[in-house]
Amino acid sequence: MRTWLGLGMDGRHAWREPSVSHGHCACHLLLGAWFLGFWSTVAVGQTSPNRALRPVRPKHRQVDQRRAALAGIRKLAGRHLTLYTDLPSRVAVDQLPAVFDAAVPQWAEYFGVPLASLADWHVQGYLMDDRELFAQLDLLPETNRQFKNGYAQGDELWWLEQPSDYYRRHLLLHEGTHAFMWTQLGGCGTPWYMEGMAELLATHRWDGRRLRLRQMPASRKEVPMWGRIKLIREAYRRRQAPSLPAVLHLGTQGQAEQLVPMTTAQYAWCWALAKLLDTDPRFQATFRKLPKVAARADFQHYFRQQFQPVWPELSLQWRSLVSTLEFGHDFARMAIRQVPARPLGRRVATASIASDRGWQSTGWLLRAGQAYRLTARGQFVVARQSDPEEVWHSEPGGITLQYHAGQPLGKLLAVLLPAAKTPRSALATGADRPGSATAAAAWLEPFAVGLEHRLTPRHDAVLYLRVNDSSARLADNEGTVVVSLRIDEGPPGK
Repeated sequence: MRTWLGLGMDGRHAWREPSVSHGHCACHLLLGAWFLGFWSTVAVGQTSPNRALRPVRPKHRQVDQRRAALAGIRKLAGRHLTLYTDLPSRVAVDQLPAVFDAAVPQWAEYFGVPLASLADWHVQGYLMDDRELFAQLDLLPETNRQFKNGYAQGDELWWLEQPSDYYRRHLLLHEGTHAFMWTQLGGCGTPWYMEGMAELLATHRWDGRRLRLRQMPASRKEVPMWGRIKLIREAYRRRQAPSLPAVLHLGTQGQAEQLVPMTTAQYAWCWALAKLLDTDPRFQATFRKLPKVAARADFQHYFRQQFQPVWPELSLQWRSLVSTLEFGHDFARMAIRQVPARPLGRRVATASIASDRGWQSTGWLLRAGQAYRLTARGQFVVARQSDPEEVWHSEPGGITLQYHAGQPLGKLLAVLLPAAKTPRSALATGADRPGSATAAAAWLEPFAVGLEHRLTPRHDAVLYLRVNDSSARLADNEGTVVVSLRIDEGPPGK
């Protein structure tokens, strides 16, 4: 039996054998007992799935101020953070306690913790350029002295100096989120939720006075060295994007779900899922109830149970997200529009496709092997320039002044989603089964429709359409495309 002792930004979870005493405070043993209760079917103590196990508040280690000063380590004091660092004084470093203090009310509001109860909550932090200096003063975590980037344990946190001011703050807020959840909620949920929440709340904007958490970066320049979106886009291009069930099991392996270290790329997937659930209006309310059960031993089961009614939509939206994610991604406009699927009759059917939305179901159930003829008409606004009178108009064939994802801006795109994976259709399974590879491939292979297209599905499928544009630039679009579809009895290509 092994005991959980701390949380690492690099995914290096720390363990020790309980038969070996290292003088750790009792709270770590309590946290370990809770985690064993979560990842095992064996009861630990009398912990109930419905009872949050709150850790005992640890005492910060005592720092010899004189020895620290002689070693070149200085102290920065804030209301909720006392920071020890060997970095020289400069604004971006000296403001870190103020950044942490500004985060506390936002953590309290998001997690539903009364702010008054945090008046005496205090964290001790260590920002290191030279790790050895802190080792000599016995200021490293006993359980994980070789952490890669950052680490949190109870009410203490550590992180290494970073190449950008943004990422230095990001690591502080990431580890601070872990500390807040452990001490105030009694737990952090499963690994994907624990790291997803830390990444979600650490992604921020700071202007020197005001801090805003849970921000969607508008550009790479806003978040230097963060790299999460880049990793997701690279995995998508290599066709290595994980399914939703795979993300939910990140950080574990085997039937016993033993905890394993996460990679930086896996942190990116945890962030993306947390961001989707926290931002998409269909999932947000349910997702924001999860902090109340973060200490439950059956957190993963509870999560699946709560999202089961919308599981097909969530699985589909996840696939769409990883195929379209960009800086400034508009989660609300990219929410897939669903309508009940129905077989297409012999008459011509029409549908209206909004230019300012992502994928939209036509509700047309197309039969395998049957040929169909699609035509599209209409003019719409696809971009507004800085000059309010300069507007780009497009038709479904797109405009070649600018391309996006290899196709002309404004061109009508389509995917054929297998009917069994389509939410709200008569054939929907209601679950993301192992046989979902065909549905995943559909989002990897959208095809251009333009003004006219002949298509013959290989499977019974529902047709989804959207106007080609960046997922971050839909708000300046305006107008619709009118699409018509009929059964095509003619020879191919005619």
